[in-house]
Amino acid sequence: MLSFLAAAFALGIAGFDPLGSFVLLAALGLGVRRRGVVMVLLTSVGTSAIFGVAGVLGLGALLARLGIHGLHVPHLVWVWLVAILGVAFLGWAAWRLRPGAATKELDEDTSAAPRSTAPGALAVSGLLVGLSSLIDPAFWAMLVHAAHLPHVSWAVAESLIWVVCSHSLLIVLVIAYLIGGPDRVTRVVTSIREDHAVALHRGISAMLAAFGGLLLADVIGVLTTGQWFFEL
Repeated sequence: MLSFLAAAFALGIAGFDPLGSFVLLAALGLGVRRRGVVMVLLTSVGTSAIFGVAGVLGLGALLARLGIHGLHVPHLVWVWLVAILGVAFLGWAAWRLRPGAATKELDEDTSAAPRSTAPGALAVSGLLVGLSSLIDPAFWAMLVHAAHLPHVSWAVAESLIWVVCSHSLLIVLVIAYLIGGPDRVTRVVTSIREDHAVALHRGISAMLAAFGGLLLADVIGVLTTGQWFFEL
C-alpha cells in the first residue's frame, strides 16, 4: 500500500503542469468572474481525470484479456520496460537540469489562453489544459503502473492522485482566488516565480532522478536475485 502511494505521488509530481495556471491568469486579465474561474478549474481537472480513469480501466481490462497479470508476465519484457523507463526518467531529469532551464519552468504559456470570458471560450481553454496530459510522459507511466495494481480502486485512486498533483498549482490559485480575489492570486504567483521557481524546478527534477534510479535499482535486483525489490 505504501509503495503504491509513493509511486502515485512520485509520478504525479513528475507530471506537474503549470499550463492551467497560465490560462487562469489570462482569464483573470480579461476580467473573468467567479463562475468562469470555477469553469476553468472543472474543465481542466475534469478532462484529465476522465482520461486518467478511462485509461487505467481500459488498459487494465486489455491486459487482463491478454492474460498479463502483474510485472512478472512476461518476465523479460517487463525487465526491459522498467529499464527503459528508468533511463528515460534519468534522462528527463538531466534535460531539465540543463543550464537556464530552471528559469523557464514558470515562463508564461499562452497557447491555451482564452480569447474572451464567454463560457464556451473558457471551457475550450480548460479542455486544452486537460488534453495536455496526453503529451506528458508521466501520464503514460502512471497508466502503465496503475493498470497493474491488484485492485481497481487503487488504480482509480492513483489516476486521481496524479491529476491533483499535476494541476496542483491551478487548484491552489483557484482556492486563493475564492478566498482573497485576484489580488491574492497575483501575490501567490509573484511569490512562486520570484522566491520558489528554482527550488520547485530542482525538486521536480530530483524526484524524476530518484524515481528513475529506483527503477534501475529494481532491474539490477531482479537480474541478480530473480525478484523485484519494490512493488512499483
